[in-house]
Amino acid sequence: MTNVKREALPFQNHDLAIEDRVADLVTRFTLEEKIGLMCQYQPAVERLGVKPYKHGTEAAHGIAWLGEATSFPQPIGLACTWNQEPLERIGSVIGDEARVFYQRDPALNGLTLWAPTVDMERDPRWGRTEEAYGEDPHLTGELTAALVRGIQGPHPVYRKAIATLKHFLGNNNEKDRGHCSASIDPRNMREYYLKAFEPAFRDGGLCR
Repeated sequence: MTNVKREALPFQNHDLAIEDRVADLVTRFTLEEKIGLMCQYQPAVERLGVKPYKHGTEAAHGIAWLGEATSFPQPIGLACTWNQEPLERIGSVIGDEARVFYQRDPALNGLTLWAPTVDMERDPRWGRTEEAYGEDPHLTGELTAALVRGIQGPHPVYRKAIATLKHFLGNNNEKDRGHCSASIDPRNMREYYLKAFEPAFRDGGLCR
């Protein structure tokens, strides 16, 4: 009996662009599999060799809540540095340590990190004042872009981890935030709220 080597599918071909690989993989999922992958704890799709994965790990000031790791000051304290350099170094440590936990148990500790929080803190009653960087969109944008660069690393293709900006967009209230009205007038939206998010994409290399 001869062993027949199976030809690699396009999404398994590392020579193709990542966008092409992702597009190919998505077309191969059934509707039921796609729905299953919408959960935070995503099940394996064994027929395609897709392993189980956890989407989302809190990392606003490190991932020490998972176990032994570095705990950094809360973001509102980090904002007081007014300095991108330490934010990028902190992000790099977070990305490195996320890799360690992922290697220990990839089904339990994913590499998609819930950080940084970019929401504007215009109202201290929000309840997450410690989690974001203040009420200035320029300062917040510059610091969070640096944190994103550190988390994801300098490689143009392969990322250490993936930063996820929170809580895009107009979601910086706590009561009924899953279904309340978050209407923002066009000028405030473009000149204030969106401005804080732009640098992470433009300068931080955030994955789109």
